[in-house]
Amino acid sequence: MRLGIDFGTTNSAVALYDGANLYGVEIDPTSENSDILPSLIYLTREYDTHLGLDAIREYAKRETGRSVKWRKKLIGAFEVTVAGPGSGPIVFMQDAYAFYDDAAFGRLLQSVKTALRNPTYQGTQIFDRFFTLDELIAILLKSLRISAETQFDQPCTELVLGRPVRFSHDPVVDRRAEEVLFKAARWAGFENIRFQPEPIGATFLYHIHSEDRQRVLVFDFGGGTLDFTIADVGAGIAPEIITTHGVLVGGDDLDKRIMESLLKYFGAGLKIGNQPFPYEILDMLLNWQTMPDVSRPEYRDVLYDFRQHSPKPQIIDALETLVSNKLGFALFKEIERVKKQLSTDMMAHLEFHHDPIHIREVITRPQFERMIRNEIREVETGLLETLQKADMTADDIDVVLRTGGSSMIPIFIQMLERHFGKAKIHEMHPLISIVGGLGIAAHEGFGPYPVYAHRYPSEGNIETVVSNIGVFSGKPYELYLLHNGEPCYIDQDTVFKKIPLLLSRLPAIRPAQADYQLETDHFLEFELAYPSTLYVAFTGTASSLPNWLRNWELTDDTLDTWDEWVGLKRFKIYTQDFPTGKVTLGSTRAYGYLGKVNLQYMVFIQAKFFTLA
Repeated sequence: MRLGIDFGTTNSAVALYDGANLYGVEIDPTSENSDILPSLIYLTREYDTHLGLDAIREYAKRETGRSVKWRKKLIGAFEVTVAGPGSGPIVFMQDAYAFYDDAAFGRLLQSVKTALRNPTYQGTQIFDRFFTLDELIAILLKSLRISAETQFDQPCTELVLGRPVRFSHDPVVDRRAEEVLFKAARWAGFENIRFQPEPIGATFLYHIHSEDRQRVLVFDFGGGTLDFTIADVGAGIAPEIITTHGVLVGGDDLDKRIMESLLKYFGAGLKIGNQPFPYEILDMLLNWQTMPDVSRPEYRDVLYDFRQHSPKPQIIDALETLVSNKLGFALFKEIERVKKQLSTDMMAHLEFHHDPIHIREVITRPQFERMIRNEIREVETGLLETLQKADMTADDIDVVLRTGGSSMIPIFIQMLERHFGKAKIHEMHPLISIVGGLGIAAHEGFGPYPVYAHRYPSEGNIETVVSNIGVFSGKPYELYLLHNGEPCYIDQDTVFKKIPLLLSRLPAIRPAQADYQLETDHFLEFELAYPSTLYVAFTGTASSLPNWLRNWELTDDTLDTWDEWVGLKRFKIYTQDFPTGKVTLGSTRAYGYLGKVNLQYMVFIQAKFFTLA
């Protein structure tokens, strides 16, 4: 069964088309919009998972209004090797600490999709576990798959997954983002995964209802991005996509503009002499997830000084209450409500009262439009660039399809009407038009199969990438897919504590820890089915590498393992490209090694891209 999934910044949904009827999938029967899942995850200390409205309810019940209690926790110790004054290195232990909120019952995650735009984001630490980004997204996608399988009573492993036209202006970051999304879908249980730009979903939905051939422009303005598509559709002929274009502006950015207008309640404009209130702190207030960080111990002295010496100490009291009592999410929900109200009314009252916080603002629609003037300019520029890419004018467009929650904002409707005329503007359902079209695209088999799909095989299919493992010791080394929490060795209770996002779900070879003592240049052999990049995680305590590893490139990534006897251990990661065929690697203590090397290295395989003839 082929599903269409719209994994959104704000909401997610899943749909099925059987060639005649389009079916939404009921995700939350208790919700007013039961076919919509707000893209929210709440994980408890026990790692129980709550999604959507249930996540909001649990967060409000357990977290809102409580005090943040920062504690400094020893998470382990690393061996550090540095050059010594003589011929030998100096090795010492360095404790590793982390601050954590000791009073937290759980952690709420919102707008996870926007993290795909950040090329440096790996994931997040939630209590004692590190979750890679693909693992977080998989939690939501797996829930959608299970809901569909429950409703249709059959397996659902084929998928067309929506994606923004552009995650980033940088094509490398854009490609990385889609690959992370693919890995997440694999973790969620999908096998055949294809992608379609999200506005093309709306194109397909309009296409099946259009008796005449028409040229449409899709204006898809969601919580994270704005996407445009121009296509010819209808008349029983397959849609022809003419051009797509993306703008990195979304509804979340508009919320931040309203929050900027409220910073005066929390320190903006305060001074001690010529010293202004720190911009760094104000910047953290523009996102409710980062607000609690302002209550960390490193900011305590700054807040104390401003409370003692600025003319308005009550503002610092309000700031400390906001960040210390986890009120940011509630404040942003009020901001979102006001933004929505301004789509129908000319003014809205924004009120937020949690003593000593007392916010009472009247925001008019013209005020809101002035707040978002930069975003308005970016949207219009993106619209004109889309027409230019297609070598068209507004007169060449027959219908404009607007969808997505932010497409309901009057200033953007007026913009479209100004360029195309009111008669051409067609409103589609802001929440389900994309997923419906993706369901149709899935049924019709649209969407290219990613050129990197073979990198991430299913659990029982790893030997399509690497096979025929031979080990000098004769021990039964295992093939598996790399994941946080996986055992590192076949003979020791060591697990991966924190892995780089790059390595997540790559085929890996699980060795025997006892083999670290062997000394041979012909230790591990295996066959590669594709030209591949190999990654070797080698103990960071080595002062000199074995000769076979010395020509490999040291990456910027590291990998942490954990066991209850030796605690936290850090590995450096080295990489080298290999052609198809047999690979032979030396042992951990092969000729050339020096230092305290008492951990067996590990190997991860990333097949290179290939295209089918």
